[in-house]
Amino acid sequence: MSENRLAFLKESFFGFDIHFSDDFSNAMIINPDWNENIIVYDDEYEFIVCFSFQHRHFEDEEDVVEWICEIIKGNKLAIEFFHKEQRCFGSEIKTTELQDLSYEKLEQFTGYYGLTKLSDLADSFKVRGWDSENNFDFTFICEANGDITLNKKFVGAL
Repeated sequence: MSENRLAFLKESFFGFDIHFSDDFSNAMIINPDWNENIIVYDDEYEFIVCFSFQHRHFEDEEDVVEWICEIIKGNKLAIEFFHKEQRCFGSEIKTTELQDLSYEKLEQFTGYYGLTKLSDLADSFKVRGWDSENNFDFTFICEANGDITLNKKFVGAL
């Protein structure tokens, strides 16, 4: 790649430390607080933006900037589900949804509500944010009465 289609990142995120690959095929926005950076790939026909466990595909620069801004502002967090420590699937979650998160809300959020029990597919999940104050590990706790609760552990900067 000869032209730098990712140059808009320098303009949009002025003041951030951004490293470009030699061939301009990707750029890394460096997180000054801990080791969770944002990587943007120029895949010729689309942009792929990676943060923590998650990646999103975008066609437009504006959508890339908007999503990255939501991550940096702390409005959106990466969430990844695990089964026996193996990654299963993931998504993103709004920071406000963490405040009163329950197993039932999590099933609705993931689309498994009323279908397959989420706890049959995963036994834990992790949430990661741009700032480390929203980094949590959760495990599902099966109660004797059949209810499932969430055990939440703050992990901070990794």
